[in-house]
Amino acid sequence: MVRSASNERRHVRKTCITPFAYRVPPRVPSLLIGITSNISDSGMCIYSDNHLNEREDIEIRSSLPVPYVRATVRWIKKDAADLYKMGLMFVE
Repeated sequence: MVRSASNERRHVRKTCITPFAYRVPPRVPSLLIGITSNISDSGMCIYSDNHLNEREDIEIRSSLPVPYVRATVRWIKKDAADLYKMGLMFVE
């Protein structure tokens, strides 16, 4: 039996398209802006014009409906000329 990626997820992703602010301390102490694509209890997918690195931690500085205020970049891919799509996993 072939399983789709959505069937293998532990947490259901909910569409949530909203801008949010984040920081990447200590590398980028100023606030950056991203846009969420979807959110689950374990992470979220975002778009940003700021290139982050895999395994880099960010601090979420907006009031998103998420369980934690820190997340780690799990994957990143260039989506357009100056836009990156990233998968984040929430961490305590």
